[in-house]
Amino acid sequence: MDEWHGFGAKLSVSQVYETTITDAISGLSAHFVVVPARSLGGDSYLFERSPRPLDALGLQPLADIPAGGVVRSLAACLVSEDVDEFLRRFHEGFTQEISHASTELPAAFAFAEYLTFARVIPFEWSEFSSDSLGNILTAQGRGKAAFASYEDTRVPMMTIVIPAGLLVCGATTRMEEALGSGLRERIVGYVGEGAFGK
Repeated sequence: MDEWHGFGAKLSVSQVYETTITDAISGLSAHFVVVPARSLGGDSYLFERSPRPLDALGLQPLADIPAGGVVRSLAACLVSEDVDEFLRRFHEGFTQEISHASTELPAAFAFAEYLTFARVIPFEWSEFSSDSLGNILTAQGRGKAAFASYEDTRVPMMTIVIPAGLLVCGATTRMEEALGSGLRERIVGYVGEGAFGK
């Protein structure tokens, strides 16, 4: 939280970043919600706050993000209509889709690869910058990285909860559905609780 003592009432200001990244050729789109640790009460929020972040946000874990399988599992998340389809694709490993030559990967894989390795996600470490999912996932050895769904929406999404902050992402239309069904309010409420040390 940033404390502000300007003209008037004392403020405790938090930030939540939302960004959408779209591929115009394939029509694929991913939406990211990022909350920096300073907006959650500091980098110890992960260990000191109860309930844990995923529980507080109403996110139900589906599967851990597999080591070496970020691109494949993110591609499954981006193209799946619901949790059942995501889990099927996740466990099958896109066997038919990945039988292509590496230069002919399907659009979902190319887009997931771009999101994993390009520095396009707004994230705060010691300062604000753009970073890649790959860097965010591997930068700190503590935290939780998993696929989850928000309550009854059955929307699959990737979640990363590390001391530097919290990130939730998924296919844009389905993320908008989850955010509109109460996830956005849960995130803002969780951020507000961090401001007051609850």
